[in-house]
Amino acid sequence: MNRIRRADDYLSSALIYLIPLSFPVGYLARHSMPAYAWTATPVLFAIMFCSTFGLTIQAFLHPREHLRPLSLGITLQIIALPLIALAVTHIFYSNHPLWMVGHLSVAASPAAISTIIWSRISGGEVALGVLAVGAHVLLIPVAAPLILKLTVGKSVHVPLLPLAEKLFIAVLLPTVLAVIAFRLYPTERVKPAMGVVAKVGMLYMIVLNTSVAALYTPLNLKILMVMGVMAIQVSLFYTTGYLAGWFLKLPPRSRITLTYFLGMKNNGAALVIALAGFPPQATLPVALAIACQQPIASFIDRAWRHNHGNPHKPQG
Repeated sequence: MNRIRRADDYLSSALIYLIPLSFPVGYLARHSMPAYAWTATPVLFAIMFCSTFGLTIQAFLHPREHLRPLSLGITLQIIALPLIALAVTHIFYSNHPLWMVGHLSVAASPAAISTIIWSRISGGEVALGVLAVGAHVLLIPVAAPLILKLTVGKSVHVPLLPLAEKLFIAVLLPTVLAVIAFRLYPTERVKPAMGVVAKVGMLYMIVLNTSVAALYTPLNLKILMVMGVMAIQVSLFYTTGYLAGWFLKLPPRSRITLTYFLGMKNNGAALVIALAGFPPQATLPVALAIACQQPIASFIDRAWRHNHGNPHKPQG
């Protein structure tokens, strides 16, 4: 058990190096790895189960603790992030309106499951992350068309059923099973093993997603320029979440979860949004978003650990 705990601690401290290394691995595997895209769903299920194991039903029943960060986070997702994307793209993309659409599609997309995973890794409020991601996903079919209508003058249809299905399979079901499992077997001893599985699974998903994106996105100076602009946008998203938590004087665990909630976007949904009413060129910034979100998250985690010590405490 001590060996597994050491492996979990090592992976936590090494993510800042392992995540950037995952991208060249995914790029090199672009001709073979996409054939394993079918593994994404079971891997996400396993990651979520391991990330939420240790939560109890009571963890979700604190309306006073969750209401402020949840309502603020949703409001910022719908209003602040599209405005940030507009500002960034107006500065850098005056001659590339379709790239602007891609950035806005990322801003309008739902929060990613990675919000919950990184909350667990950094010692955040995991239950808050589950509630925030779930609530935001359900709002997207209404919010995303409205955002694009107001920003670029064209509405799109975002189907609810596929989003709800993914929310159930990748978030709700594994969370419910994890809560039941912890109730039947209430021990902290297996948490290090769960942590190892979650982190290895996350690295696998980065390699898989990168390989799929790299298969259709050749590496050149234009790509690097768009990636740089997307990195600016994603950094501002994370910063917005952190400053909002600081302004509200939220507890540290809620603050780091809010940070990830604003910065982590579901790029698969963003791709659907971009393709729903626009030419394929609009998808380029979307394909590059994951290459910015995860490395920046690893730097945030390292900085958070430096300022707040060991985050791995029992949650519930």
